[in-house]
Amino acid sequence: MPVLTHPQGWFTLEIPEGWAMESEDCVTTLQSPRGVGIVYLSGARHARGRQQSFGGADFLARFLGSLGIEVDGDAIGLSQGMGCRIYSHVRDNGGTHWRYWSVTDDETALLISYTCDSAESGREVVDVDEMVRSVRLYHSVPVH
Repeated sequence: MPVLTHPQGWFTLEIPEGWAMESEDCVTTLQSPRGVGIVYLSGARHARGRQQSFGGADFLARFLGSLGIEVDGDAIGLSQGMGCRIYSHVRDNGGTHWRYWSVTDDETALLISYTCDSAESGREVVDVDEMVRSVRLYHSVPVH
């Protein structure tokens, strides 16, 4: 499986075979070879190193709020990734299916979004879930 590596080495993500990748203005888009859905991802790192809750549920809620989507804490799920936490939210709106994640280790946060037609929402679940679970975050080197 091809691996996307952040230019500054903040994270890696495995991409399923055949998915097309394009990066512009710090956002990477991944297009399914089936033409069903699109993944958007962008990473951020806290300038002062690890900060409790950086990239957490409130971070994802604020991101969603910036898109005009108001959610409360109960609507954001939490699961464990490899050395990180994965916060998530799912939404269907007007025939469009959206899934959102914030993958964090309290220093680096990777925002991932996936969208497709609601009628197609189950076709790429395995690919997209594997991508999200494949995320590896890498800490900065401590400055002395």
